[in-house]
Amino acid sequence: MRIWVTGVGIVSPLGRGATKTMDRLIAGERAFAPLSLFEIPGTRGRLAAEVRDLSPEEVAPPGEAEGWSRTDAMAVLSAREALAHAGIDPRAVPVDLVVGGTTAGMFETEDLLAWLSHDPSAIAPLKRMLSHPLSSTADHVRAAVGPFRRVRSVCSACSSGANAILLGAAWLRAGLSTRVLAGGADGLCRLTYTGFGALAAVDPEPCRPFDRRRVGLNLGEAAAFLLLESEDAARARGAEPIVELRGWATGAEAHHITNPEREGRTAARVMRDALRCAGLTPSDLDYVNAHGTATPLNDVMESAALRACLGAEVSRIPVSSSKGQIGHTLGAAGAIEAAITALATARGVMPPTRGLEEVDPDCELVHLTEAREAPIRAAMSNSFGFGGTDSVLVFAHPDRFPPPLDAGSAPRRRSVVVTAAATIGPLGVLASRGGAAYLEPGPPPAEGAIPFSTAAHLDLARARRLDRAGRLTTAAILTALSDAGLDGAAHAESGASEGEPAAEVAPSHTLPGAIVGTSFGSVDASTAYMRRIYDKGAKFASPADFPNLVSSSPVGHASIYLGLRGPVFAMADLGATAEAAMVTAIELITAGEGEALAAGSVEEASPMIERCLGPICSQVVSSGVRSEGAAVLLFESAAHVRERGARPVATVSWWSSWRGDGVGMLAGAPAPARLGAPGEVALRAQATVPSPAAVFVGRQDERLVACLHGSPWAEVPRSTLASRAGDHEGAGGFAAAAAVAALASRALASVLVLGGAPDRGYAILLVAPGDA
Repeated sequence: MRIWVTGVGIVSPLGRGATKTMDRLIAGERAFAPLSLFEIPGTRGRLAAEVRDLSPEEVAPPGEAEGWSRTDAMAVLSAREALAHAGIDPRAVPVDLVVGGTTAGMFETEDLLAWLSHDPSAIAPLKRMLSHPLSSTADHVRAAVGPFRRVRSVCSACSSGANAILLGAAWLRAGLSTRVLAGGADGLCRLTYTGFGALAAVDPEPCRPFDRRRVGLNLGEAAAFLLLESEDAARARGAEPIVELRGWATGAEAHHITNPEREGRTAARVMRDALRCAGLTPSDLDYVNAHGTATPLNDVMESAALRACLGAEVSRIPVSSSKGQIGHTLGAAGAIEAAITALATARGVMPPTRGLEEVDPDCELVHLTEAREAPIRAAMSNSFGFGGTDSVLVFAHPDRFPPPLDAGSAPRRRSVVVTAAATIGPLGVLASRGGAAYLEPGPPPAEGAIPFSTAAHLDLARARRLDRAGRLTTAAILTALSDAGLDGAAHAESGASEGEPAAEVAPSHTLPGAIVGTSFGSVDASTAYMRRIYDKGAKFASPADFPNLVSSSPVGHASIYLGLRGPVFAMADLGATAEAAMVTAIELITAGEGEALAAGSVEEASPMIERCLGPICSQVVSSGVRSEGAAVLLFESAAHVRERGARPVATVSWWSSWRGDGVGMLAGAPAPARLGAPGEVALRAQATVPSPAAVFVGRQDERLVACLHGSPWAEVPRSTLASRAGDHEGAGGFAAAAAVAALASRALASVLVLGGAPDRGYAILLVAPGDA
């Protein structure tokens, strides 16, 4: 299948609109100016690439702007442009949405967080905090531009926008979607501005990517979206492609939470994987849009990776970085640079690297210091994020290359199984069969933090950089991997040793990875961080604390500790984050973008979430005592499990996700598994006969019950896990783990795991092995 880009939308510091941004980029204009959004004493620099004259009131419904952010405004404006450019109306044809980001409405809420930290008794549901969750931007794009059929929010720090596009491409390649609006958006805020300053990563002058005298980056803000369509869908409506999205890949370095591998081995591997996915070689490339942050470590790493990947072609292929003109736009960077790469390919013009005057000898490449007009057959866009999540996209001029070998075949969907589960909650650290304990009668959990001994499960020296969410996540994934017999494979070195042929390096998607989210991020840590900044100034920003404030930090830390080198990123979807992560893992494996992915969520005890964010964002009636915990399932392709001689504990029979009230969304679900005939039962190795079925939900929610009406599951007994696991946003992960335990023990034949939050829902049907 070919994937066409038929629409592009950009809001950047150089201007609103893709055409204006590209024209000024090619002209070599730079958007840096003294920051006007906020003032913080003691900052290392005052420059930023700011989108001027931007306000949430532009896009929010009348009277609703209080709960919207500048990030939302940029996202809505660029999403509208991409759809208009493509000539697509989501009210007329099905369109799915993926948004990457890191900051969401932090700028609008950080002063409130700092104020509330002085008076915790004042914490209460506040409408202004509706802009805070990372998923709020996707929600607001849907409200202003949609409807959209499927909606996800992705975070992998600075590669978030690229991974949003990758997820959309995976949906299309697997036939799960026909059209996807994918991109990223991030606005400037005090937290990131002071955080990068604390890391000594900011240049007080305009930055110099790849320059010998570079000292750091400049921050910017932006949003960009691409409308991706299958070739057949685009041709059917007479649309013309801008470019073809030909290849993609993502993989984790498992190295350091902020510093990249100096040798660039993982980045080179991911570049090779993207070219392999595209069916191209370095000789087919004519341009590379580099990540090029202008930080001392990143530019050396990326240069080494490009030399390793491109080989002799590195002396021919021009390279440039857009960050010398628009700054580092964080979660939007992978999306806006993908958009720039796509438009450069379509126009046949390569933008320059501004600020580059004296090339660092360690960064020796074919650098463009001025725009160059030349045909571009294919181009690569690189993105690298905190935690070492490297992502690469490859675009090609339409019809310049033959279709991929499988272009004419029907989408192939791979079977997905569960090989392990793990929970860390009020009942301790439990592996696959232990999750059944949360189904047994017993007292409610104690309120607040759960007992958890890091030393009992992790090496304290190696875990010293991990915050509590990182430790819970790491221990949960480690438990699941060990239970499935995959812990050794996770630690295997996947990068090429010096002199090792590239073909012998395992592709990123074949290596263990993880998708673990958190509904609201590290709210209490962010609150404490912002209080120090407001009270004492930027010089008190902690370089140790700042990296842990990014939503993808827990799964990034787990990747580093456990050596996970496959796809690694976070999801966010209010009280359905665990379900969103699990469904996304299923979809990626189905599409062939992963072989083994741990998926779930982690939630910390937090007065801010309990009293403010939870009540106003989730609107769930309390199901019991508030608690915390982490829960993950290990999903694998059925073929991968057979290859390694393992046995699944459950099979994924069906899944669904939706936006809206969910009425009728379960009508097409397979009927619950029933008892087999006596002869069939006798063939089973187990001595007990499975009971028919059950519905497991994390938290009591009448909206979910309404979804069951008219479905084959309407009269099936239901169990709510929050009464034992604790009432928190990650309770859905505990429901899934309990389902695995019940199926593994043959206590049940099938379980429908149901989860949701306002205006959204997820369903996963798990069946006992052999009962699919």
